[in-house]
Amino acid sequence: MTGALLVLVWLLVGVLARKSGWMPARSPEIATRIVIDLALPALTLVTLHSLTLRSDRWVELAVAVGTPWIVFGVTWLALSVAGLSREVRACLLLTAGLANTSFVGFPLVEALWGREGLARAIWVDQGQFLVLSTLGVLAASAGRGEQRPSAAELVRRLLVFPPFIAFVLALLLRPVTPPAVIPWVLEKLALLVVPLALFAVGWQLRFEPRELAQHARPLLLGLTLRLAVAPLVIYLLVQRGFGSTDLGGDVVVAEAAMAPMITGALLAMEHGLAPRLASAMVGLGVPLSLVTVPLWAWALRG
Repeated sequence: MTGALLVLVWLLVGVLARKSGWMPARSPEIATRIVIDLALPALTLVTLHSLTLRSDRWVELAVAVGTPWIVFGVTWLALSVAGLSREVRACLLLTAGLANTSFVGFPLVEALWGREGLARAIWVDQGQFLVLSTLGVLAASAGRGEQRPSAAELVRRLLVFPPFIAFVLALLLRPVTPPAVIPWVLEKLALLVVPLALFAVGWQLRFEPRELAQHARPLLLGLTLRLAVAPLVIYLLVQRGFGSTDLGGDVVVAEAAMAPMITGALLAMEHGLAPRLASAMVGLGVPLSLVTVPLWAWALRG
């Protein structure tokens, strides 16, 4: 309850900061950059470096990284038969097909499963970023009828992404024992992830009744795919198919149930792919996920 309350408080701080006008308009952008370039890499390094990886954990890691690809594929299949325009289909693929596994996912997972759960969430988030950097970029280009970016460009984007660099370093440096001051500093930087990420999300939350009514059908379809179908598919595959009912399996399902990815929505907006629908997916999906994700956690534990 304390963790869930913290999530709500920081979201509310972001909403009130935007509405009051007492902070600069670029505040969420600055907060996002600090999280992506500094706090999230620090969290990745300190969490994964200290996590014990037995031989069976490598299978768990592969499942965690692989599930976002499965969700994206299932979403693409569902949208391909939904009779939607190319722009709307691409918009929903970038929002319903991509989960907010970090900015919303990390605080919720930590609130529900603690630091051990957060370590598993980082694995899922790396897989999610790989999907965004490859299939997400391709979907955005296809939605606008643009030329697809080259493989070299996709690889370049991946290699310069700070959390991915930290992920690789955390795995490579596992045998190394650093001076005590380094984990201490990383721990302090990692504490910035939750407040700054939720502040940025809260700032961008908007509820426009006219937009919700205008896009009612695709909005309902997208949110159903994102909040209900995606976690159900991963539950059936991971927990029923592989029999993984431990902490790692629970977190993978919960991350699949997260709200639409804000970065995916921004990518849709930048390409002119039903921007109001993208905004509505995030604006309604985030608060709904604050209810649906704890329900999934309750069901998994039950």
